[in-house]
Amino acid sequence: MRRLLAAVAALVTLGATSSMPATAQNQQAPTIAAFTAAPALRSVTLSPNGQFVAYIRDTAEQQVLFVADLTTNQTRPIQSARAGNAINWVRWKSDDRLIFGVQQEAVVADRASTGTRLNNVEGFTFRRWRVFSIGRDGTGGVEMFAEQQRRLVNGLGSTFLIDRLPNNPTSVLLSAIDNDGVGIWRADITTGRAERILDGSYDTIDYGTDGEGNPVVRMDAPENEAAIRIMRRAPDQRGWTLYREVRRAAGATNSPDFQVLGPAPGAGRVYALARLDNQDLLSLHIFDTTTGQLGEALQQGQQADVDAPWVDPRTREVIAHCEYATRMRCTSQDRDTERHLRAVEQFLGEDVTVYLSGISVDGNVWLLYADGPREPGGFFIYDRAAANVRSLAELYPEAPIDSLSPTRVVEYATRDGQRQWAYVTAQAGVEGPRPTVIMPHGGPEARDYFEYDAYVQFLASRGYVVVQPNFRGGDGFGRAFADAGRGQWGQRMQHDIEDATRHVIEAGIADAQRVCIVGASYGGYAALAGVTLTPDLYRCAISISGVSDLVETLRQERLSNGRVSLSYHYWLRSIGDPRENRDALRAVSPALLADRVTAPVLLIHGTADEVVLPRQSELMQRALERAGKPVRHITLEGAGHAWAAWTVEQRTQLFTETESFLAQHLRGGN
Repeated sequence: MRRLLAAVAALVTLGATSSMPATAQNQQAPTIAAFTAAPALRSVTLSPNGQFVAYIRDTAEQQVLFVADLTTNQTRPIQSARAGNAINWVRWKSDDRLIFGVQQEAVVADRASTGTRLNNVEGFTFRRWRVFSIGRDGTGGVEMFAEQQRRLVNGLGSTFLIDRLPNNPTSVLLSAIDNDGVGIWRADITTGRAERILDGSYDTIDYGTDGEGNPVVRMDAPENEAAIRIMRRAPDQRGWTLYREVRRAAGATNSPDFQVLGPAPGAGRVYALARLDNQDLLSLHIFDTTTGQLGEALQQGQQADVDAPWVDPRTREVIAHCEYATRMRCTSQDRDTERHLRAVEQFLGEDVTVYLSGISVDGNVWLLYADGPREPGGFFIYDRAAANVRSLAELYPEAPIDSLSPTRVVEYATRDGQRQWAYVTAQAGVEGPRPTVIMPHGGPEARDYFEYDAYVQFLASRGYVVVQPNFRGGDGFGRAFADAGRGQWGQRMQHDIEDATRHVIEAGIADAQRVCIVGASYGGYAALAGVTLTPDLYRCAISISGVSDLVETLRQERLSNGRVSLSYHYWLRSIGDPRENRDALRAVSPALLADRVTAPVLLIHGTADEVVLPRQSELMQRALERAGKPVRHITLEGAGHAWAAWTVEQRTQLFTETESFLAQHLRGGN
């Protein structure tokens, strides 16, 4: 952000172009602490009139809600979380009032207090989510729905914001559970009192509203079904009608084939990303909830799935269409808006991806977030009338800007003739084959982005080339691309990763004798598969929260969630069915192939991981030890599966162990 803003200032005031930063190879490597710090602020949001910004700042003791006046440049705290609570998010209700969410920890004291639906949980510590309202000056704070929560579910249920109702000065829409399921309630922002206006079910996971604040879409996800039921209603109807069922991934609250984005112009209309039966890529449509008709595509994906558009908060019209292939690209059919989009691009340069985080009601003030491989991220204000960019805040002010490395896209061919690509990050100005880290993403139905990645940049700062292959089975590039990875663990997906590795070696980017494969979650499996299925290709491997035994993974999933559960059926489809091809799954399970390993292996796993159980790393450790292979196993106490929830201390341990391991095995000889 510092380099970005310096470039902006040069363009605006001097009409000059920014110069490239100094290369890092002759500089002292930055400390690990420079990469592991938590973001300085989060949930940044712009007031309707564009004059104020609210955000949350975390300290060692608590989370604090701030409001900044962009006119006077004054900032003040207006609310802090008490011990055991956490402020999760904040939104503007009006120019004078905010809505924010709090995560609370509570202990069920005794069985009787829980009601019949929560028996046998005495002494259990659980989390609940609540919604609060507060004045911009910090006065008039109130918990919404509190009275009803205590009466209906003894204070144990959670409350979620559905719609701020910008055209209703006194109310918002909430979802909450009672004896009739997850319903919708209209709550008063000053008293907190609420009235139930619509029924849902116990399977309801989300709602969608039209431009007039009417709840018109409901998403139900029955626990033991691998689908989301999209329910619709006309604004003047009471009941709900089934529109369609769409597939979903395990643990997901939306579908890769149909996603409601938000209100469209008019009653009973919402924007939706949809993948029609004969369509590979997601496209943007208006969904009419009265008729159940999906309108003609407003935007068709060209190289990748369509991304969420920029929408005018006043008219609900789309002002810019977006698509994320190797890079995000947003364009507008409105000539004036397109001119401003291109001006922002010119200001920020080609190394940055820009996202719209907020827009004033009059459309004149844009709250933008920008980041890129060498820009750790930050928020700024764009004044459309003045064509002026203004700094707001850096996300990682301690990030080592001058030591960050550029990322480029490198294309390669797979063994079956497909054209793929990878992000390649390396210090600028250093020639010749270099020690290299191959880093496949998790998921596997996920993807990498052109963004600031602290782990990638940390590795690059130590002199390694980092290669992130875009292998089949990932998300964002159509149904066929994702389906090409079903049942292909250790096979087609692994082949794409291997082909990327061989390409960077043949291209003179990577040193063939010093290549390590590193990954987390599915990427952790791919790392272990790399040193078992192709032991001559990699000098070492680091598996973070990785799967090691496919049959055992499916067995544990079945035992934990049931044979008919969504999660089990999703993983059956992703990995394969052991009732039909057990031998094939065992043939690509690294824990059963430990005798093939010739490279040292580092295993890192959190003790609180509920997605990939710590047992998977334990199985791999024992298998390698029995085979007499070099292995080191690190457990991160209290760490879950998602890195975003790890503490600074846990991330520091990960980076420290990674640095030591790679220095020993990629720097320790030919």
